[in-house]
Amino acid sequence: MKTLTRFLHPTTWPIAFKLAVLLLLSSTLPMLASTSYTLRGSLESMETAELKNLQQLAASLAARLDQYILDSQHFLVYMASNAAVTRLVADPSPANRTAVEVELGKIVAANNNIELMHVLDADGVVIAASRAQFFGLDFRFRDYYTQVIKGGLYISDIEVGVVTRMPGVFFSAPIYRPDGAIGGVAVMKIRGETVTGILDAVRSSSNRYAFLVNRDGVLVHHPDAKLLYRSLDKLPEEVEHRILRERQFMLERIESLNLRDLNAALTQARQPGNIVYRSPITDQLEIAGYAPARHRWIVGVNEPKEVFTAPLRDLSRHVGYGVLGMVALSVLAAAVLSRLLLRPVRSLAGAAMAMRAGDYPNATATAYWQDEMGALANTFNDMVKSVQERERERDIFGRVVSPEVREKLLSGEVKLGGESLKVTVLFSDIRDFSTLSEQMTPEQVVAFLNEYLSEMAEAVKPWGGYINNFIGDAIVVIFGAPIAAPGREWAAVAAAFDMRDRLSKLNDRREQRGEIRLESGIGISTGEVIAGQVGSMDRFLYTVIGDAVNVAARLEALTKNVERDILINPNTFEGIRSRPEVRVEGMGKHQLKGRREEMDVYAVSRAS
Repeated sequence: MKTLTRFLHPTTWPIAFKLAVLLLLSSTLPMLASTSYTLRGSLESMETAELKNLQQLAASLAARLDQYILDSQHFLVYMASNAAVTRLVADPSPANRTAVEVELGKIVAANNNIELMHVLDADGVVIAASRAQFFGLDFRFRDYYTQVIKGGLYISDIEVGVVTRMPGVFFSAPIYRPDGAIGGVAVMKIRGETVTGILDAVRSSSNRYAFLVNRDGVLVHHPDAKLLYRSLDKLPEEVEHRILRERQFMLERIESLNLRDLNAALTQARQPGNIVYRSPITDQLEIAGYAPARHRWIVGVNEPKEVFTAPLRDLSRHVGYGVLGMVALSVLAAAVLSRLLLRPVRSLAGAAMAMRAGDYPNATATAYWQDEMGALANTFNDMVKSVQERERERDIFGRVVSPEVREKLLSGEVKLGGESLKVTVLFSDIRDFSTLSEQMTPEQVVAFLNEYLSEMAEAVKPWGGYINNFIGDAIVVIFGAPIAAPGREWAAVAAAFDMRDRLSKLNDRREQRGEIRLESGIGISTGEVIAGQVGSMDRFLYTVIGDAVNVAARLEALTKNVERDILINPNTFEGIRSRPEVRVEGMGKHQLKGRREEMDVYAVSRAS
């Protein structure tokens, strides 16, 4: 009786039996075979023709884009040879500047495609611009200056401007003096919508659209703004770091769309081609034609496969209606079985998507039946609970140690022992902390330190500093370990400036609460240290050991005697001496505690 009851309830059938029933029913539909074969052949022919069409359209757009870029480049070269411009780089007088800016203003006003134009001198400083706000700005760090001042021409990718925050394409050309030497650089920014407008002309009601990808695989144009400046596939770390360092798109990170096949086809393209792929964004098959432009872009024209298969599918449906009338009972049985199969699958897929997004409360699969799918759903739910618990432990771990050390520990990169590294150490301490703490209860001391140290930690974070330790009211920050980074000296000094700014705001709040203002000193030292895990295999701590740490602490102690807020050692001074943002004051030689020889000490502050 129990076996009969189980047989009468499909929810208890094994999946193999469900599939067997479905295959048995499908074998009763032989008349659909010939129709399916004919329609499939038609669909393949139509797909081939549509792919060729999209490929040719992409090639046409790439050619138009190439021509526009070439015309714009020729125009800028012509402007760079203008007599008024060459006079300006030879003699940047107010009269010459005014003459050039009048001409630039007329050009920009007459051509809506040009967003701005300016002229840089040989040092990369703007000496004439179509917008007054750019005059005097230093752009020596930009590629359009560094590459052209050596000779040659430059065309950028689509970039977001540092000042205007608007996308565009930068062109630059050298300006020659009468003696043939390069005296400056002419720069022109074309509005991003001018370039993308060429591509948007192919948009249609059939969901066809064009997009633009650079050689790194990043979408620099797409009709869906949410996908803009995302990579087709995960970028190599060095490529992503370069893009973020150059602030090409003014983003903190580059998100990936996980379109691996599309990325491989486009970034390696040397001639027009086409591809069929499944998009994880729309979860449907899509087709694309693509063609490389002579510049650094690849033009793609995309549309859902459903757009051109819909008519054939309609025909197939009408033919199928006649056949399906003869096998109505089989279709009904297949629909019931499909529902039985798909409900748990969809529930499991939805839970998996929620888990991937980190939405653990909704990452629960429903066990509809007591078969293998039900067992799979229960196992999945147990796995989600385990992963959620591990994430919680990982988060707690990240609060005990820094995120950088946590990631290196979890990946096995940090082992017991150490390595020699050149780092910059920042040591900060509150002056007269002992006197202050004597007037507080232990609870008040803890609350006061938490508020102060939180502000200091937030000041350090944007500059990549690793907070090595909190020692009472003191904070020890390492730049260059555990992750090596160039520019560690400037990062430490800039972090010190931000710490001073945050301390000033904290003092304002303390005064409003009737509390006294705080004073602190900061010592910064650059030198060789041993960085790594110190301790036993049962308990160890990532830290740095070396003279640079001691020097930073001694410099901080010296700040009170010399009445300066921030002191640095000679190695740090060498790393920042060319920074225009810093004013350096030599404090002479000083005998630091614990050192035999005197050391040159420098005080730093923000340049006014």
